[in-house]
Amino acid sequence: MALRALASRLPPELVALTRQHLGSAAAAAAAVAPRRSFATSRTVWNEQVSTKTTDKSYYATTPIFYVNADPHIGHLHSTLLADVYTRFARLRDPQRAAVMCTGTDEHGLKIQRVAEAKGIAPKQLCDNVSERFKDLARAANIDYTYFIRTTEDRHRVAVEHVWRELERRGHIYKSSYSGWYAVSDEAYVPESQVAEVIDEKSGEKYTACTETGTRVEWMQEENYKFRLSAFREQLLRWLGSSSSPVQPLSRSTALLAALEHPLSTDLNDLSISRPTSRLSWGIRVPDDPEHTIYVWIDALVNYLTIAGYPWKGGEEFAQGQVWPPDLQVVGKDIIRFHALYLPAILIALDLPLPKHILTHGHWTMDRFKMSKSRGNVANPFEAMELWGVDAMRMYLMRVGGNSGGDADYSAAEIERFYRKDLAGQMGNLLNRVTTKKLTKKLESADLMHTMPSQLEDADKTLVKLLEDLPATFEEQLSAFEIHKALAAVFDALAEANRHVQQLSPWLATASPSDVHRALFFGSESLRMAAVLLQPFMPTKAAQLLEMLGVPAERWSWAHRRLGEGGVRTARLPTKEHLWPSIIVAEAAAQT
Repeated sequence: MALRALASRLPPELVALTRQHLGSAAAAAAAVAPRRSFATSRTVWNEQVSTKTTDKSYYATTPIFYVNADPHIGHLHSTLLADVYTRFARLRDPQRAAVMCTGTDEHGLKIQRVAEAKGIAPKQLCDNVSERFKDLARAANIDYTYFIRTTEDRHRVAVEHVWRELERRGHIYKSSYSGWYAVSDEAYVPESQVAEVIDEKSGEKYTACTETGTRVEWMQEENYKFRLSAFREQLLRWLGSSSSPVQPLSRSTALLAALEHPLSTDLNDLSISRPTSRLSWGIRVPDDPEHTIYVWIDALVNYLTIAGYPWKGGEEFAQGQVWPPDLQVVGKDIIRFHALYLPAILIALDLPLPKHILTHGHWTMDRFKMSKSRGNVANPFEAMELWGVDAMRMYLMRVGGNSGGDADYSAAEIERFYRKDLAGQMGNLLNRVTTKKLTKKLESADLMHTMPSQLEDADKTLVKLLEDLPATFEEQLSAFEIHKALAAVFDALAEANRHVQQLSPWLATASPSDVHRALFFGSESLRMAAVLLQPFMPTKAAQLLEMLGVPAERWSWAHRRLGEGGVRTARLPTKEHLWPSIIVAEAAAQT
């Protein structure tokens, strides 16, 4: 079976997102800044003369967000993951186009009811809240290519075409259905996952889903169904394949185990419409206005819409130019929609399946699940205003970069990360290697960017870390171990600070060699970190490179290795800090 096959095989090979080829660029770098090559045991990617690697664009997607409420920190986390990987793809291969899409899911019974409760039209509600998600993307410096709304005409055309194609191929039939329906999740819930609960505050009894805690209500209706069960074996083979499409592997294994359980209902035929009398806010079933297309089928098609589907001519993207997605970022609570329903539909349409689905955990606050009733929902706008955009981008990726588990949002942890890692490691090292009192001790200004001709024992630990860093960073990102990629960078910075402290170039007794090695390796550690971290902290990485005097043409992936920074440009003395101090009391009050 697929589960046993998955469990028995070795961990998958780490696959690079793209192939960036060097050669002439590396030779040019060596000519400008000759460097000594220190042997390492790491295998690096094969590199050739830079050429366009593929005509297909790199394509990353976020889930489209439901507009029943304003965005929260979890929405920002999902969007940042896609943004980081898209920026990384552009950094790795600037000649390959990269497309990122995000957007809002605007149909469904939940939207209809929220609008009714507010006394406004559903479209007005969608317009208002959708704009807030655009505001969040702008505030967080998300470099998306497209923001899609499911109320757009181009999306309706794509959804209707999908329906007609599925129907034409015999994958849709009409039936009746009854069961427990969770309006907040827009999904039916199996009987085995339903129980009666009592509200702790009001004492009210109601029926809820045991997995999510959301209320459910009994529904009985005639609707259309999709023959999901017909694709069971193909889905199991795909999920258990060596390409490991669902990441992290722990969730892939859990999903396969659930699917192979004898009582599993996850691959039963899927109800894909609602009577218009119950749900009017949505896309009508083609040729049957008495039924509205199920909101999840509507929503999942958005990824195809962006890619130009149905490719009849005149679209922005031709078939195969963008589709399939290289990366789809989703929360762990919507795995089955993206790892079962969407792939089954794609198989039914004879379309390629997504390459990777990155399923991340949820955010808690001080170890409690975020909820409006508890009053512990983190406001991403306030957090970015207080700590700065790039600091929050780094924090969310460092703490939330382990997608296999949930992440805890804590004002104290943000402060610790800012002070210890950003200001304490990166900022402190920058101050040390750029202070005029030390740089004027160099026998020549060129020594700041010139590799020492001889290493001492005190240098070897740091040099090994720096030699290994680019490949380690890339491998961890390719394995979706984002927190480990960032940890590797900060480990190198910590060692660089220890190295400077050990050599103590500020002492009158420091030799010219000590001064040279301390400033060169300290500066190189920062430069390499800045090049690698551009997808994570684009503004601060650029600022750091400018403060180091690295010319813009040396900010590329081609110059990520030790000694490839080139000649530094002259910098005027400045009092600016890369990571300025922040008042703790204010932080605690606003977070």
